[in-house]
Amino acid sequence: MQGKVIEMTGKRTLKEFLVGTYDLNYLCMPVFPYFRKSKGVAPPAFFGKDAFLGLIVALVMGLQHALAMVGGLITPPLLISNLGFGTRPGSGIPYSSGNPAETQRYLVQASLIVCGIMTFFQVLGVRIWKTNYQFGAGILSCMGVSFTTVPIATSVIGQLMKEKGHTFEEAYGMFLGTIAMCAVIPVILSFFPIRVIKKIFPPIVCGITIMMIGVHLIGAGFKNWGGGAFCADNWQHPPAAKTCYLPAKYANGTSYMQQSSLCWVGPGVKCGDPTKTEVFLPFGSQQYIGLGLLVFVTIIFLEIFGSPFMRNASVILALLFGYLIAAVTNYQGKKYVITTKIEQAPGITFLWTTTFPLGFYPPAIIPLMIVFIITSIETVGDTAATLEASRMLVNTEDGTRRIKGALLNDGISGIFSALATSLPLTTFAQNNGVISLTNVAARQAGFAAAFWLFLLGILGKVGAWITTIPECVLGGMTTFLFANVIASGIKIIINGDPLTRRSRFILACSLALAFGVELVPQWATLNLWPVTPGMSPGLRGLRDAIILVISTSFTLGAVVALILNLIIPVDKTDPSTTGGSGQDVGPLETDSSTTGGCEPLPVVKDVMLPVASSPAASVAAVRTAEEHV
Repeated sequence: MQGKVIEMTGKRTLKEFLVGTYDLNYLCMPVFPYFRKSKGVAPPAFFGKDAFLGLIVALVMGLQHALAMVGGLITPPLLISNLGFGTRPGSGIPYSSGNPAETQRYLVQASLIVCGIMTFFQVLGVRIWKTNYQFGAGILSCMGVSFTTVPIATSVIGQLMKEKGHTFEEAYGMFLGTIAMCAVIPVILSFFPIRVIKKIFPPIVCGITIMMIGVHLIGAGFKNWGGGAFCADNWQHPPAAKTCYLPAKYANGTSYMQQSSLCWVGPGVKCGDPTKTEVFLPFGSQQYIGLGLLVFVTIIFLEIFGSPFMRNASVILALLFGYLIAAVTNYQGKKYVITTKIEQAPGITFLWTTTFPLGFYPPAIIPLMIVFIITSIETVGDTAATLEASRMLVNTEDGTRRIKGALLNDGISGIFSALATSLPLTTFAQNNGVISLTNVAARQAGFAAAFWLFLLGILGKVGAWITTIPECVLGGMTTFLFANVIASGIKIIINGDPLTRRSRFILACSLALAFGVELVPQWATLNLWPVTPGMSPGLRGLRDAIILVISTSFTLGAVVALILNLIIPVDKTDPSTTGGSGQDVGPLETDSSTTGGCEPLPVVKDVMLPVASSPAASVAAVRTAEEHV
C-alpha cells in the first residue's frame, strides 16, 4: 500500500501533494492598474498537459474553469424552457402539460450533468484500439451547451406548439429526436482530412455565421433585461379579437392552416413569474433596467480591477452579485426573489427524472445539419487554440489526432446529450482564456472541472436556485455573453482573412440578407411560399424546412457565404493565395469569448520570418522556416 501511494504521489511531500507549487498569490490577488508604476504582471510558472498540480490547487483550477463556463451553460436551457410558460391565446390552455418551473429546473441540471460527463471523456482522450484515432482530445478542453442550437430550438419548438398544437414536452421531445439523428455529422467529419474541412468552411463563412448567432441572441438578452420575453412580446395593447390561422385537416387527413377569428389577444401583461417573485412591473421598468445594469457594470469593474481568477469568472461573479442585491432588496414591501422553488426541490437528482417523448421533425433537419457543421468547425478552431495555449504543436500527427478526437467527442456528445434530454454540446472556448492567464494546461484541472460540473448538476437545490434568478439580472449577464459571440465572429473574420475585395463582397452579400431577415423576419414567413389547401405532407415538410432556413438569420448567412465562397474566383493579387505582403505571421490569439472556433490553425511560435521583397520570396521564406522547424 505504501508503495502504491508513493507511486501515485511521486514521492512528494504532503504540502506538495495538497497545494503543489503553484503561485496562488498571482491567481487571487486583485489588480490596481492605475496605481502601478511598472507595466504588466509577471506570469506564474507554466504547467503542461501532464504536470502535477496538487489536490487542492487542481480543485481550485477546476472550479475556476467551471465558474467561467456556468453562465454559458445555464443560459440555453433557461431560454428554451421559457417557451413552456404561458397559455395559448383565446383558450387559456397552458403550453406545458406539466409544471414548467420544474421542467426548467430539470433542464438546467441535466445540462450541467451532461457537460460534466462529456468533459471527463474530452480531457481523458481514449485511443481507439488498433487505429490512429482517439475519442476525446486528451487535453484541458471542456464541453459546454452550444449557443448555436438556441435560435433553431426556439423557432422549431415555438412552431410545433403554436401551429401544430403540441405541448412543450412533445415539441421538445421531437426536437431532441431530430438532434440525435443529425449529431452523426461531427462523427463523419472527424474522419475527414482537416484540410478538406477548412477549405470548404473557411474563416469568412464561420465568422459570418457566428457573428449572426450573437446578433440573433442579443434580442433574447435584452428581452430578459427588460423583465422577460413574454411581457416583452405583449408589453402594451388593448384586449381585442385577432384574425389568425389555426391547424385544421381535410377529410382525407391532409393538414393545413385555416383562417379563424377565435384568437383573442389579451391586454398588455406585466413581467414576473409568481413561482419565484412577488414583484410584477411593466416591461422596461426602471427597477428591471437598474438590476440588469448592475450586473453589466460589475463585469466591467472586474475586468479592470479583478485578479486572474475573478476576471475569468467575472460573468458568474457578476451574476451572483446582482442576484444578491435583488434578494436583499424589495419593492414596496414585496420581494424580488422568493425561495419556494428551492424549498420544494429535491436534495439529489439525476438524468431522466423528467422525460420527454422522443419524436422527429423533418423540417428541422437542414437547419440542424448546418448547425452541426458550424459547431464542428468551431471545435477544430477551439481545439487548435487549446493546443497552442498548452504549448503543444498543432500541425503534427499528434495534433491532428487530438483535433479529430475532439470532433468525434462532439458527435457522440450530441447523440448522448439528446438521449439524456439535454441540448447538444460543443467544445467551449472560454477555457482557452483561462489557460492563457493562469499558465495551467494540466489535465488535472480539466478532470476537476468535470467533477464540479457533475456535482453542481446532481445537487437539486442548485438547479432550483438557478431558476430563481430574476430575468432582468440574467439578461444583464446574457447580453454580455451574446455580445462576446458577435466579437468572436468579427475576430475570426479579421484573423482568418485580410479582407480583400472578394471577401468584402462575400461579407456584404451575406450580411445584407442575414441582417434583413433578422430585422424583418416576416419578409420570408408570410407570402414567400404560402401553404395551399392541396399541398401534400411531403411538400409541406420541404416548404417548412426551406422557410426555416431562410427566416433564420445565421443559417441564411451561412448558406449564402458558403455558396459565394465556392463560386467566386480568387483574385491573383489576393494575399491569402500569393503568400501575403511579407509581414511576420503571429500566433493565434486566444480569449475568453463564448465561442471562438473556425480560426486558422496557429503557427509555431519563436520562428522569425524575414520580410520578403516579393510574394514568391515570402512563400520561400515560409517554406524554409517550416523545414527548419
